Amino acid sequence: MAQEIEVKFPLRDRAELTRKLHDIGAQRLYPETFEDNIVLDRRGELRTKGALLRVRKFGKYSIATFKGPMSIEGGIKTREEVQTGVESFELAIQLFDSLGYKPVFRYQKYREVWRLRDVEVVIDRTPIGDYFEIEGAIDTIRAIAAELGMNMDQAIRQTYAELYRLSRRTRADLPEHMVFPADEL
Repeated sequence: MAQEIEVKFPLRDRAELTRKLHDIGAQRLYPETFEDNIVLDRRGELRTKGALLRVRKFGKYSIATFKGPMSIEGGIKTREEVQTGVESFELAIQLFDSLGYKPVFRYQKYREVWRLRDVEVVIDRTPIGDYFEIEGAIDTIRAIAAELGMNMDQAIRQTYAELYRLSRRTRADLPEHMVFPADEL
């Protein structure tokens, strides 16, 4: 099985991060692109296990993803990940719905994708703030994080759904799902 190995950090200064990425030789693969994500579950069975089923639309691409339970070591998250491209975002959601997996959470973001050595660095702009992730082999993640001036103690353990639930506790203005207002799309 494929493994997702990543670390997520809060993003304080986007211009500084992109400058550092340029300085260390990263190449931008995708400019900032709108992304829509639907998390599906069947009576909470996946969430209870710490697993996730998601359908994502990123620009013209649609992807179905299963993620197994996560483990965290030294700020780096590792979990089983199986994903495949699908022809249609909407039809994939219908397919899973007919199997009993209902949409339970929606989150949106604008994502910019960079490549550096054997890792992917993504910069996410979300309705609750900006973040960046480094995904790849553990040793390379640690090296790139250090080159970008990050301390692994600053890593965020939560998923976007968990971060959003935490934000809703202190911000009554947030809707049920992590979506941008229509005028920001």
